[in-house]
Amino acid sequence: MLHALLNVGDARSLLDQPWVGASWEGFCIEQVLTALQQCDCLAEAFFFRTSDRREIDLVLDFGTVRWALEVKLTAEPSPHDLERLNRAADLIGAEKRVLLSQVREPALSEPQVSCGLSWFLQNLRQMLPPVSVATSS
Repeated sequence: MLHALLNVGDARSLLDQPWVGASWEGFCIEQVLTALQQCDCLAEAFFFRTSDRREIDLVLDFGTVRWALEVKLTAEPSPHDLERLNRAADLIGAEKRVLLSQVREPALSEPQVSCGLSWFLQNLRQMLPPVSVATSS
């Protein structure tokens, strides 16, 4: 809807926009939070940034486990992207670190995951900590 309201008619025009990365980031965060809600997952979500501009796009706190998710529009995330994610994730004690991008194949190296959004959403339930899913009484 945002892209239509901004009169962006095709993918090429979209990729030329200076705000396309922020738009992708917002879309990914919405999708992750919706998926967590659909599987009755109990997690507090927030953004993290330090005064020296280290940041994590989405922090998920499951009570006993914390995840750090960074979103990049690129199809080729660099080792530097993972290093920055890990440095920021260390500051908050994140047990899982996820780099969401446009990659076709996931790269799994616990506690890191570098993957595309669709792969992450399809595998989210299996990655969740056991205490994060609400149970009915």
